Amino acid sequence: MKCGKLAQSIYERSVIKVMKANGAGLGADCAVLAGSGNCAGILSGQAAAFGMDSRTAARAYLAATNHVIACCANSAASGLFDAYANITLMVPEKLREIKLRQMTEAAAGQAEETGIPILGCNVQVLPMVTETVAVCVISAGMKNRSESPLVPIRKQPLVDRDLVMTKWLGLEGTAVIAAASREKLCGRYPSDLVDTAAEFYQYLSVAPEAATAVKSGADYLLALREGGVYGGLWQLAAANGVGLVADLKRIPVRQETIEVCEYFDLNPYELMAGGSLLILSSNGGELVRALDAAGVPAAVIGRTTQGNDRIIRHGEESRFLESANEDELFRYRARVSGNDTGKIVKMGAMEEAEV
Repeated sequence: MKCGKLAQSIYERSVIKVMKANGAGLGADCAVLAGSGNCAGILSGQAAAFGMDSRTAARAYLAATNHVIACCANSAASGLFDAYANITLMVPEKLREIKLRQMTEAAAGQAEETGIPILGCNVQVLPMVTETVAVCVISAGMKNRSESPLVPIRKQPLVDRDLVMTKWLGLEGTAVIAAASREKLCGRYPSDLVDTAAEFYQYLSVAPEAATAVKSGADYLLALREGGVYGGLWQLAAANGVGLVADLKRIPVRQETIEVCEYFDLNPYELMAGGSLLILSSNGGELVRALDAAGVPAAVIGRTTQGNDRIIRHGEESRFLESANEDELFRYRARVSGNDTGKIVKMGAMEEAEV
């Protein structure tokens, strides 16, 4: 199996069918369970990150937070209270204590900024682990009650909605690569470009744009991450039972991401995209203006359609979107370690099959 999030086809036949659970969030990044008495419900979201940099635990924390924010906006119950996080760190024997301290300090600082406290941090030193793996689970009480015991995530077909994307693609992956390979990148590009790319960590929270989207009456929010914007488009269409048409030229990207991906021969559209939202709205132009007023760059990149066709357009060419491939961050890791034998698809390359 490929590294990263399990392929949807494998997940469906080897996890969902085996478990036969009736949980509202099976197969999702977040789930909601209705409560009783004074508790309207409980929401739980989780995410993982890997690496040896000081932001590894903080990235897992932010990703879990982003999933919870999107889930809250999409569920029949809404509003959070008493949210808290638990983090588990699985670290290699070679990790020095100073590195561990830097990771926990970064996570604690992010929690203080975000406002969701970390109640527990379990650290396990494991002989089979070669890089730190951070897993964060965020739990929160819900303010507004749902009528059913199992809180549904809204799944009505949202056809003929504008598809809005916030910020830029590949933010998290760009930050990780730029920080880890600064010396190599500075050999080709100006150091200020590389440093700017490494500071994309500052954009990884989706809280500001989520609040604006909810106030503007957005129909659905999806926090991007593994599989990049392509993976997010596939997930959004599957979750809402719709097709879509997206324009490659409208998908916002930073020059720093283009340069980093060019250096390592990566596809930025499949690069880890934590920090961006995909939003369905009946008036995408109005939402983009509201986001701009809030200081969040955004663009209408496409529209949902009837049926199941997921189409990517690039100029005069069109092709069907495929299910998410291995995230390019894993390909980057294989490439720098000398273990990469796969073919990388260049940015903007279009498949021969047209629609």
